[in-house]
Amino acid sequence: MNRHMLALVLAMLFCSSLLAFPLPAADAADLASNANIYMYSKPFKIGDLSLLNSRGQRVSLKDYRGRVVLVHFWSISCPACKVEAPLLDWLKKTYGPAGLEILGVNLVDSPASVVNYATKTNCCYPVLCNDGMNNGLQTVRIGGKTTAFLVNDAKEAILEIPGLPTTYIVDCRGEAVAYSVGPATWNHASAQGLIRKLLAESKTCRLDDPNGSQSLGSLW
Repeated sequence: MNRHMLALVLAMLFCSSLLAFPLPAADAADLASNANIYMYSKPFKIGDLSLLNSRGQRVSLKDYRGRVVLVHFWSISCPACKVEAPLLDWLKKTYGPAGLEILGVNLVDSPASVVNYATKTNCCYPVLCNDGMNNGLQTVRIGGKTTAFLVNDAKEAILEIPGLPTTYIVDCRGEAVAYSVGPATWNHASAQGLIRKLLAESKTCRLDDPNGSQSLGSLW
């Protein structure tokens, strides 16, 4: 599937993305209703992801172990991504000094287009692109519904991307603790409370297995 077709599929999936994505835990109702952020009842470790930054250098997710990271999936033509962008910039400027990292991952548009767009919009956090060889999105049908998974070098489906934007909140241990499909209200008090809590925990974070990883499993 080429990039343009993938972009179209993801755009169509956005409206039905909540049906394709795991339901939130019951104790996350307040956070979800206020900020469109859903907590996992049991966090899961993300398999490693290696992509290229705007300088063509390889960046690995495991390099950020010990820090709180938002892994944000977006595309240039995504209207909802444009709505969320100012809030992500605000979040990075507000909590970046305390250690928050945001990685803007674009696997739909060409690397040159991504870098050019990020430069024009003065994006204040790193943008990562597909290297054109290994990491990418793979559309699949599960339970009669079409969704997409992020596939790493090891051909592991490590994260589901049911629509754009999709954002995962990863704690200092490299575990996904929450996610958002569609624009999240990052400046809401509940969202800020979660970020502050994770940042506080990261100061005393213990990495039991800094090199370990766990994914959703290999699909191929």
